Amino acid sequence: MSASNFDPIVFPIGKYTPVGQFNRLQINEWIAEVDQLPTLLAKLSSQFKESFLDSSLRSGAWTIRQLIHHIADSHHHAYTRFKWTLTENEPMIKAYDEKAWSALSDATAPIQLSLDHLSSVHRKWVFLLEKMNENDFSKRFQHPETKSFHFLYDYLGVYAWHGNHHLAQIKEAFSRFNQN
Repeated sequence: MSASNFDPIVFPIGKYTPVGQFNRLQINEWIAEVDQLPTLLAKLSSQFKESFLDSSLRSGAWTIRQLIHHIADSHHHAYTRFKWTLTENEPMIKAYDEKAWSALSDATAPIQLSLDHLSSVHRKWVFLLEKMNENDFSKRFQHPETKSFHFLYDYLGVYAWHGNHHLAQIKEAFSRFNQN
């Protein structure tokens, strides 16, 4: 992860930087981060009031509630993309419109639905990740919008970063909210 040249409000932990090659120690660290995210998010969320959940991260941004639902939706997609890539030869994954998804009525649901979903998806995903070997992590998929290929070892890093990134955004917003 790179900490230079970024907006600390938008990217509180910096932007993700691909590792470019398989590294078992790094993979194990990312698996641990993916494993811990649902617990960390649930613990943090237990302190939230409805008024905070329906406040925006910043002007023009999603609400905290929408963001928590987004994390569950996004990580569900990541798990599915891993399975496609492990079972098909360089599949073209399905993209989705995150902004449109965040505007659907389920984005106003109680966050516990997404916290439970995230926990379940992550338990299955971590079980799968822990069984994968270097050959599995070296498989790749193609993104339909960019036509670029992505190795699963880097994609795991993207999602470990993604969870930590949004967790840091929520922590920062919660800190600012409680100061007002």
